[in-house]
Amino acid sequence: MRYLEKVLKPIIALSFLAMTLVTLVSTLGRMVPFMPSLYWSGELTRYLNFWITCLGIGVALYHGSHFTIGLVSEALSKRARLACEVVWQLAMLVLESVLIFYGMRLILTNFDQLSAAMELPMSYVYIAIPLCGLLMMVVTLPALLRALRGEDEAWRREAETSNGEGFTP
Repeated sequence: MRYLEKVLKPIIALSFLAMTLVTLVSTLGRMVPFMPSLYWSGELTRYLNFWITCLGIGVALYHGSHFTIGLVSEALSKRARLACEVVWQLAMLVLESVLIFYGMRLILTNFDQLSAAMELPMSYVYIAIPLCGLLMMVVTLPALLRALRGEDEAWRREAETSNGEGFTP
């Protein structure tokens, strides 16, 4: 995942920059008479935002930046905490499988549909859904294996002290 993160972070940053620049040019185009109007800018911004979110979920999950309820898990014994972690990771695998399966169905059933302004095949936009599921699965499977071996707490402490910089799931 470390290699994927090195690839994904620049893609996410460049997509965000492109989204910002397109929005800026589009806004200026409405205010300045000699600038061209970018009628497709809102659509592109929505699609870039969607892709940034789908790619960013995998990176955030890798760093443990997702929502957790630490108060509940800290009150449990180590064994109960590990059992909850296994259940959590299994639930994540189910969600990721749903994203992959139905994302692929969405791609295949909407291959002929074009976006309104850019006339882009919607399948190109929807590819982000199963990709998101796969990225999440790359993080979840090793986490599940760690939890099953009882190693999860040491990994989590290392992740917290290194702030996500020095560990490999």
